[in-house]
This record gives sequence, C-alpha cells and structure tokens, in this order.
Amino acid sequence: VQPTKASQRYDRLLGSRVKGRERRGQMEFASLVLERVLSLLGSRRGVSEEEEEKDEYVTKCGHLWRVDSSGKWVRRWFELREDVLASYKSEDRTKLKNAIKVSKINKIELCQTEDEVLPSDFIMTCGASNYPFRGETPEDAAAWVNTIQSRMRRPQ
Repeated sequence: VQPTKASQRYDRLLGSRVKGRERRGQMEFASLVLERVLSLLGSRRGVSEEEEEKDEYVTKCGHLWRVDSSGKWVRRWFELREDVLASYKSEDRTKLKNAIKVSKINKIELCQTEDEVLPSDFIMTCGASNYPFRGETPEDAAAWVNTIQSRMRRPQ
C-alpha cells in the first residue's frame, strides 16, 4: 500500500516519518499526527502558573477571530511557539484546532480597501489559500502581523 499524498505532506510538515503507517488505519495515523503536534507544542496539563509564566518558547499568544468552514467568524486562542502557529478552541489549550509551521506561510498583511485600511483585519496566505483573521484591536492585529513577519524572516 502506497502512502497518500496527504500523509506525505503531514510527514514533511512535522519533519518526521511515521513508521508502518501503511498498516495503520487513517484514524490511528491521525492520532499519531496529533500526538506529534502536541508534543511539539507542549501541554498545559500539570504546569503551574509560575512555570507557565517562564515559558520562553511562546513568542506571542492571544485571542484572534478567524472565519470557520461555515463562513462565520469564531474567536480562537492562538499561540506562536518557535516555528508553529497553533489555534485552540479556548485559552485553556485543551482542544487543538489547527497548527501550521510559519515556514509554510507565504505572506501576511493587514487588509485594506482602495481608500481605507481595515484596522483589525489581516490576511495570511499559505500556498494558494488566503485565510482572514481579525484582531481584538487594530494594535493587536498589527502586533500579530509584525511578529509573524519577523518569524517568517528568521532562518530555519
């Protein structure tokens, strides 16, 4: 059985090979991928508030609004850790919603129309797809864009 293109992309994204994936079912493979992402991101379970404050790997974290698959704006907790931008359902980080390596982001910029800047909105481009985001404030949106842009320029 040949690995699917999607599983090959996961391997490249996560930087590891999952042994024997041909014999595992899709659900087990997805579980392994999630486990790998969580190990890269860490977990808050069993971490005291003092240890959490000392977490030197988190570059930026906070709430952002994004458009979900139904086209509605939803509020999510985002964290930028080293080369991974992760979104969670809430600040307690118990449910990972999505994660992407910053190196996979082609462009990120504040949105603007012909005659005005939309102060809290920005677009992230990954491959041929554009993903809209909205900060809590215009300053927050600009800070996210600047932080991710600086991380994109950082050598890997």
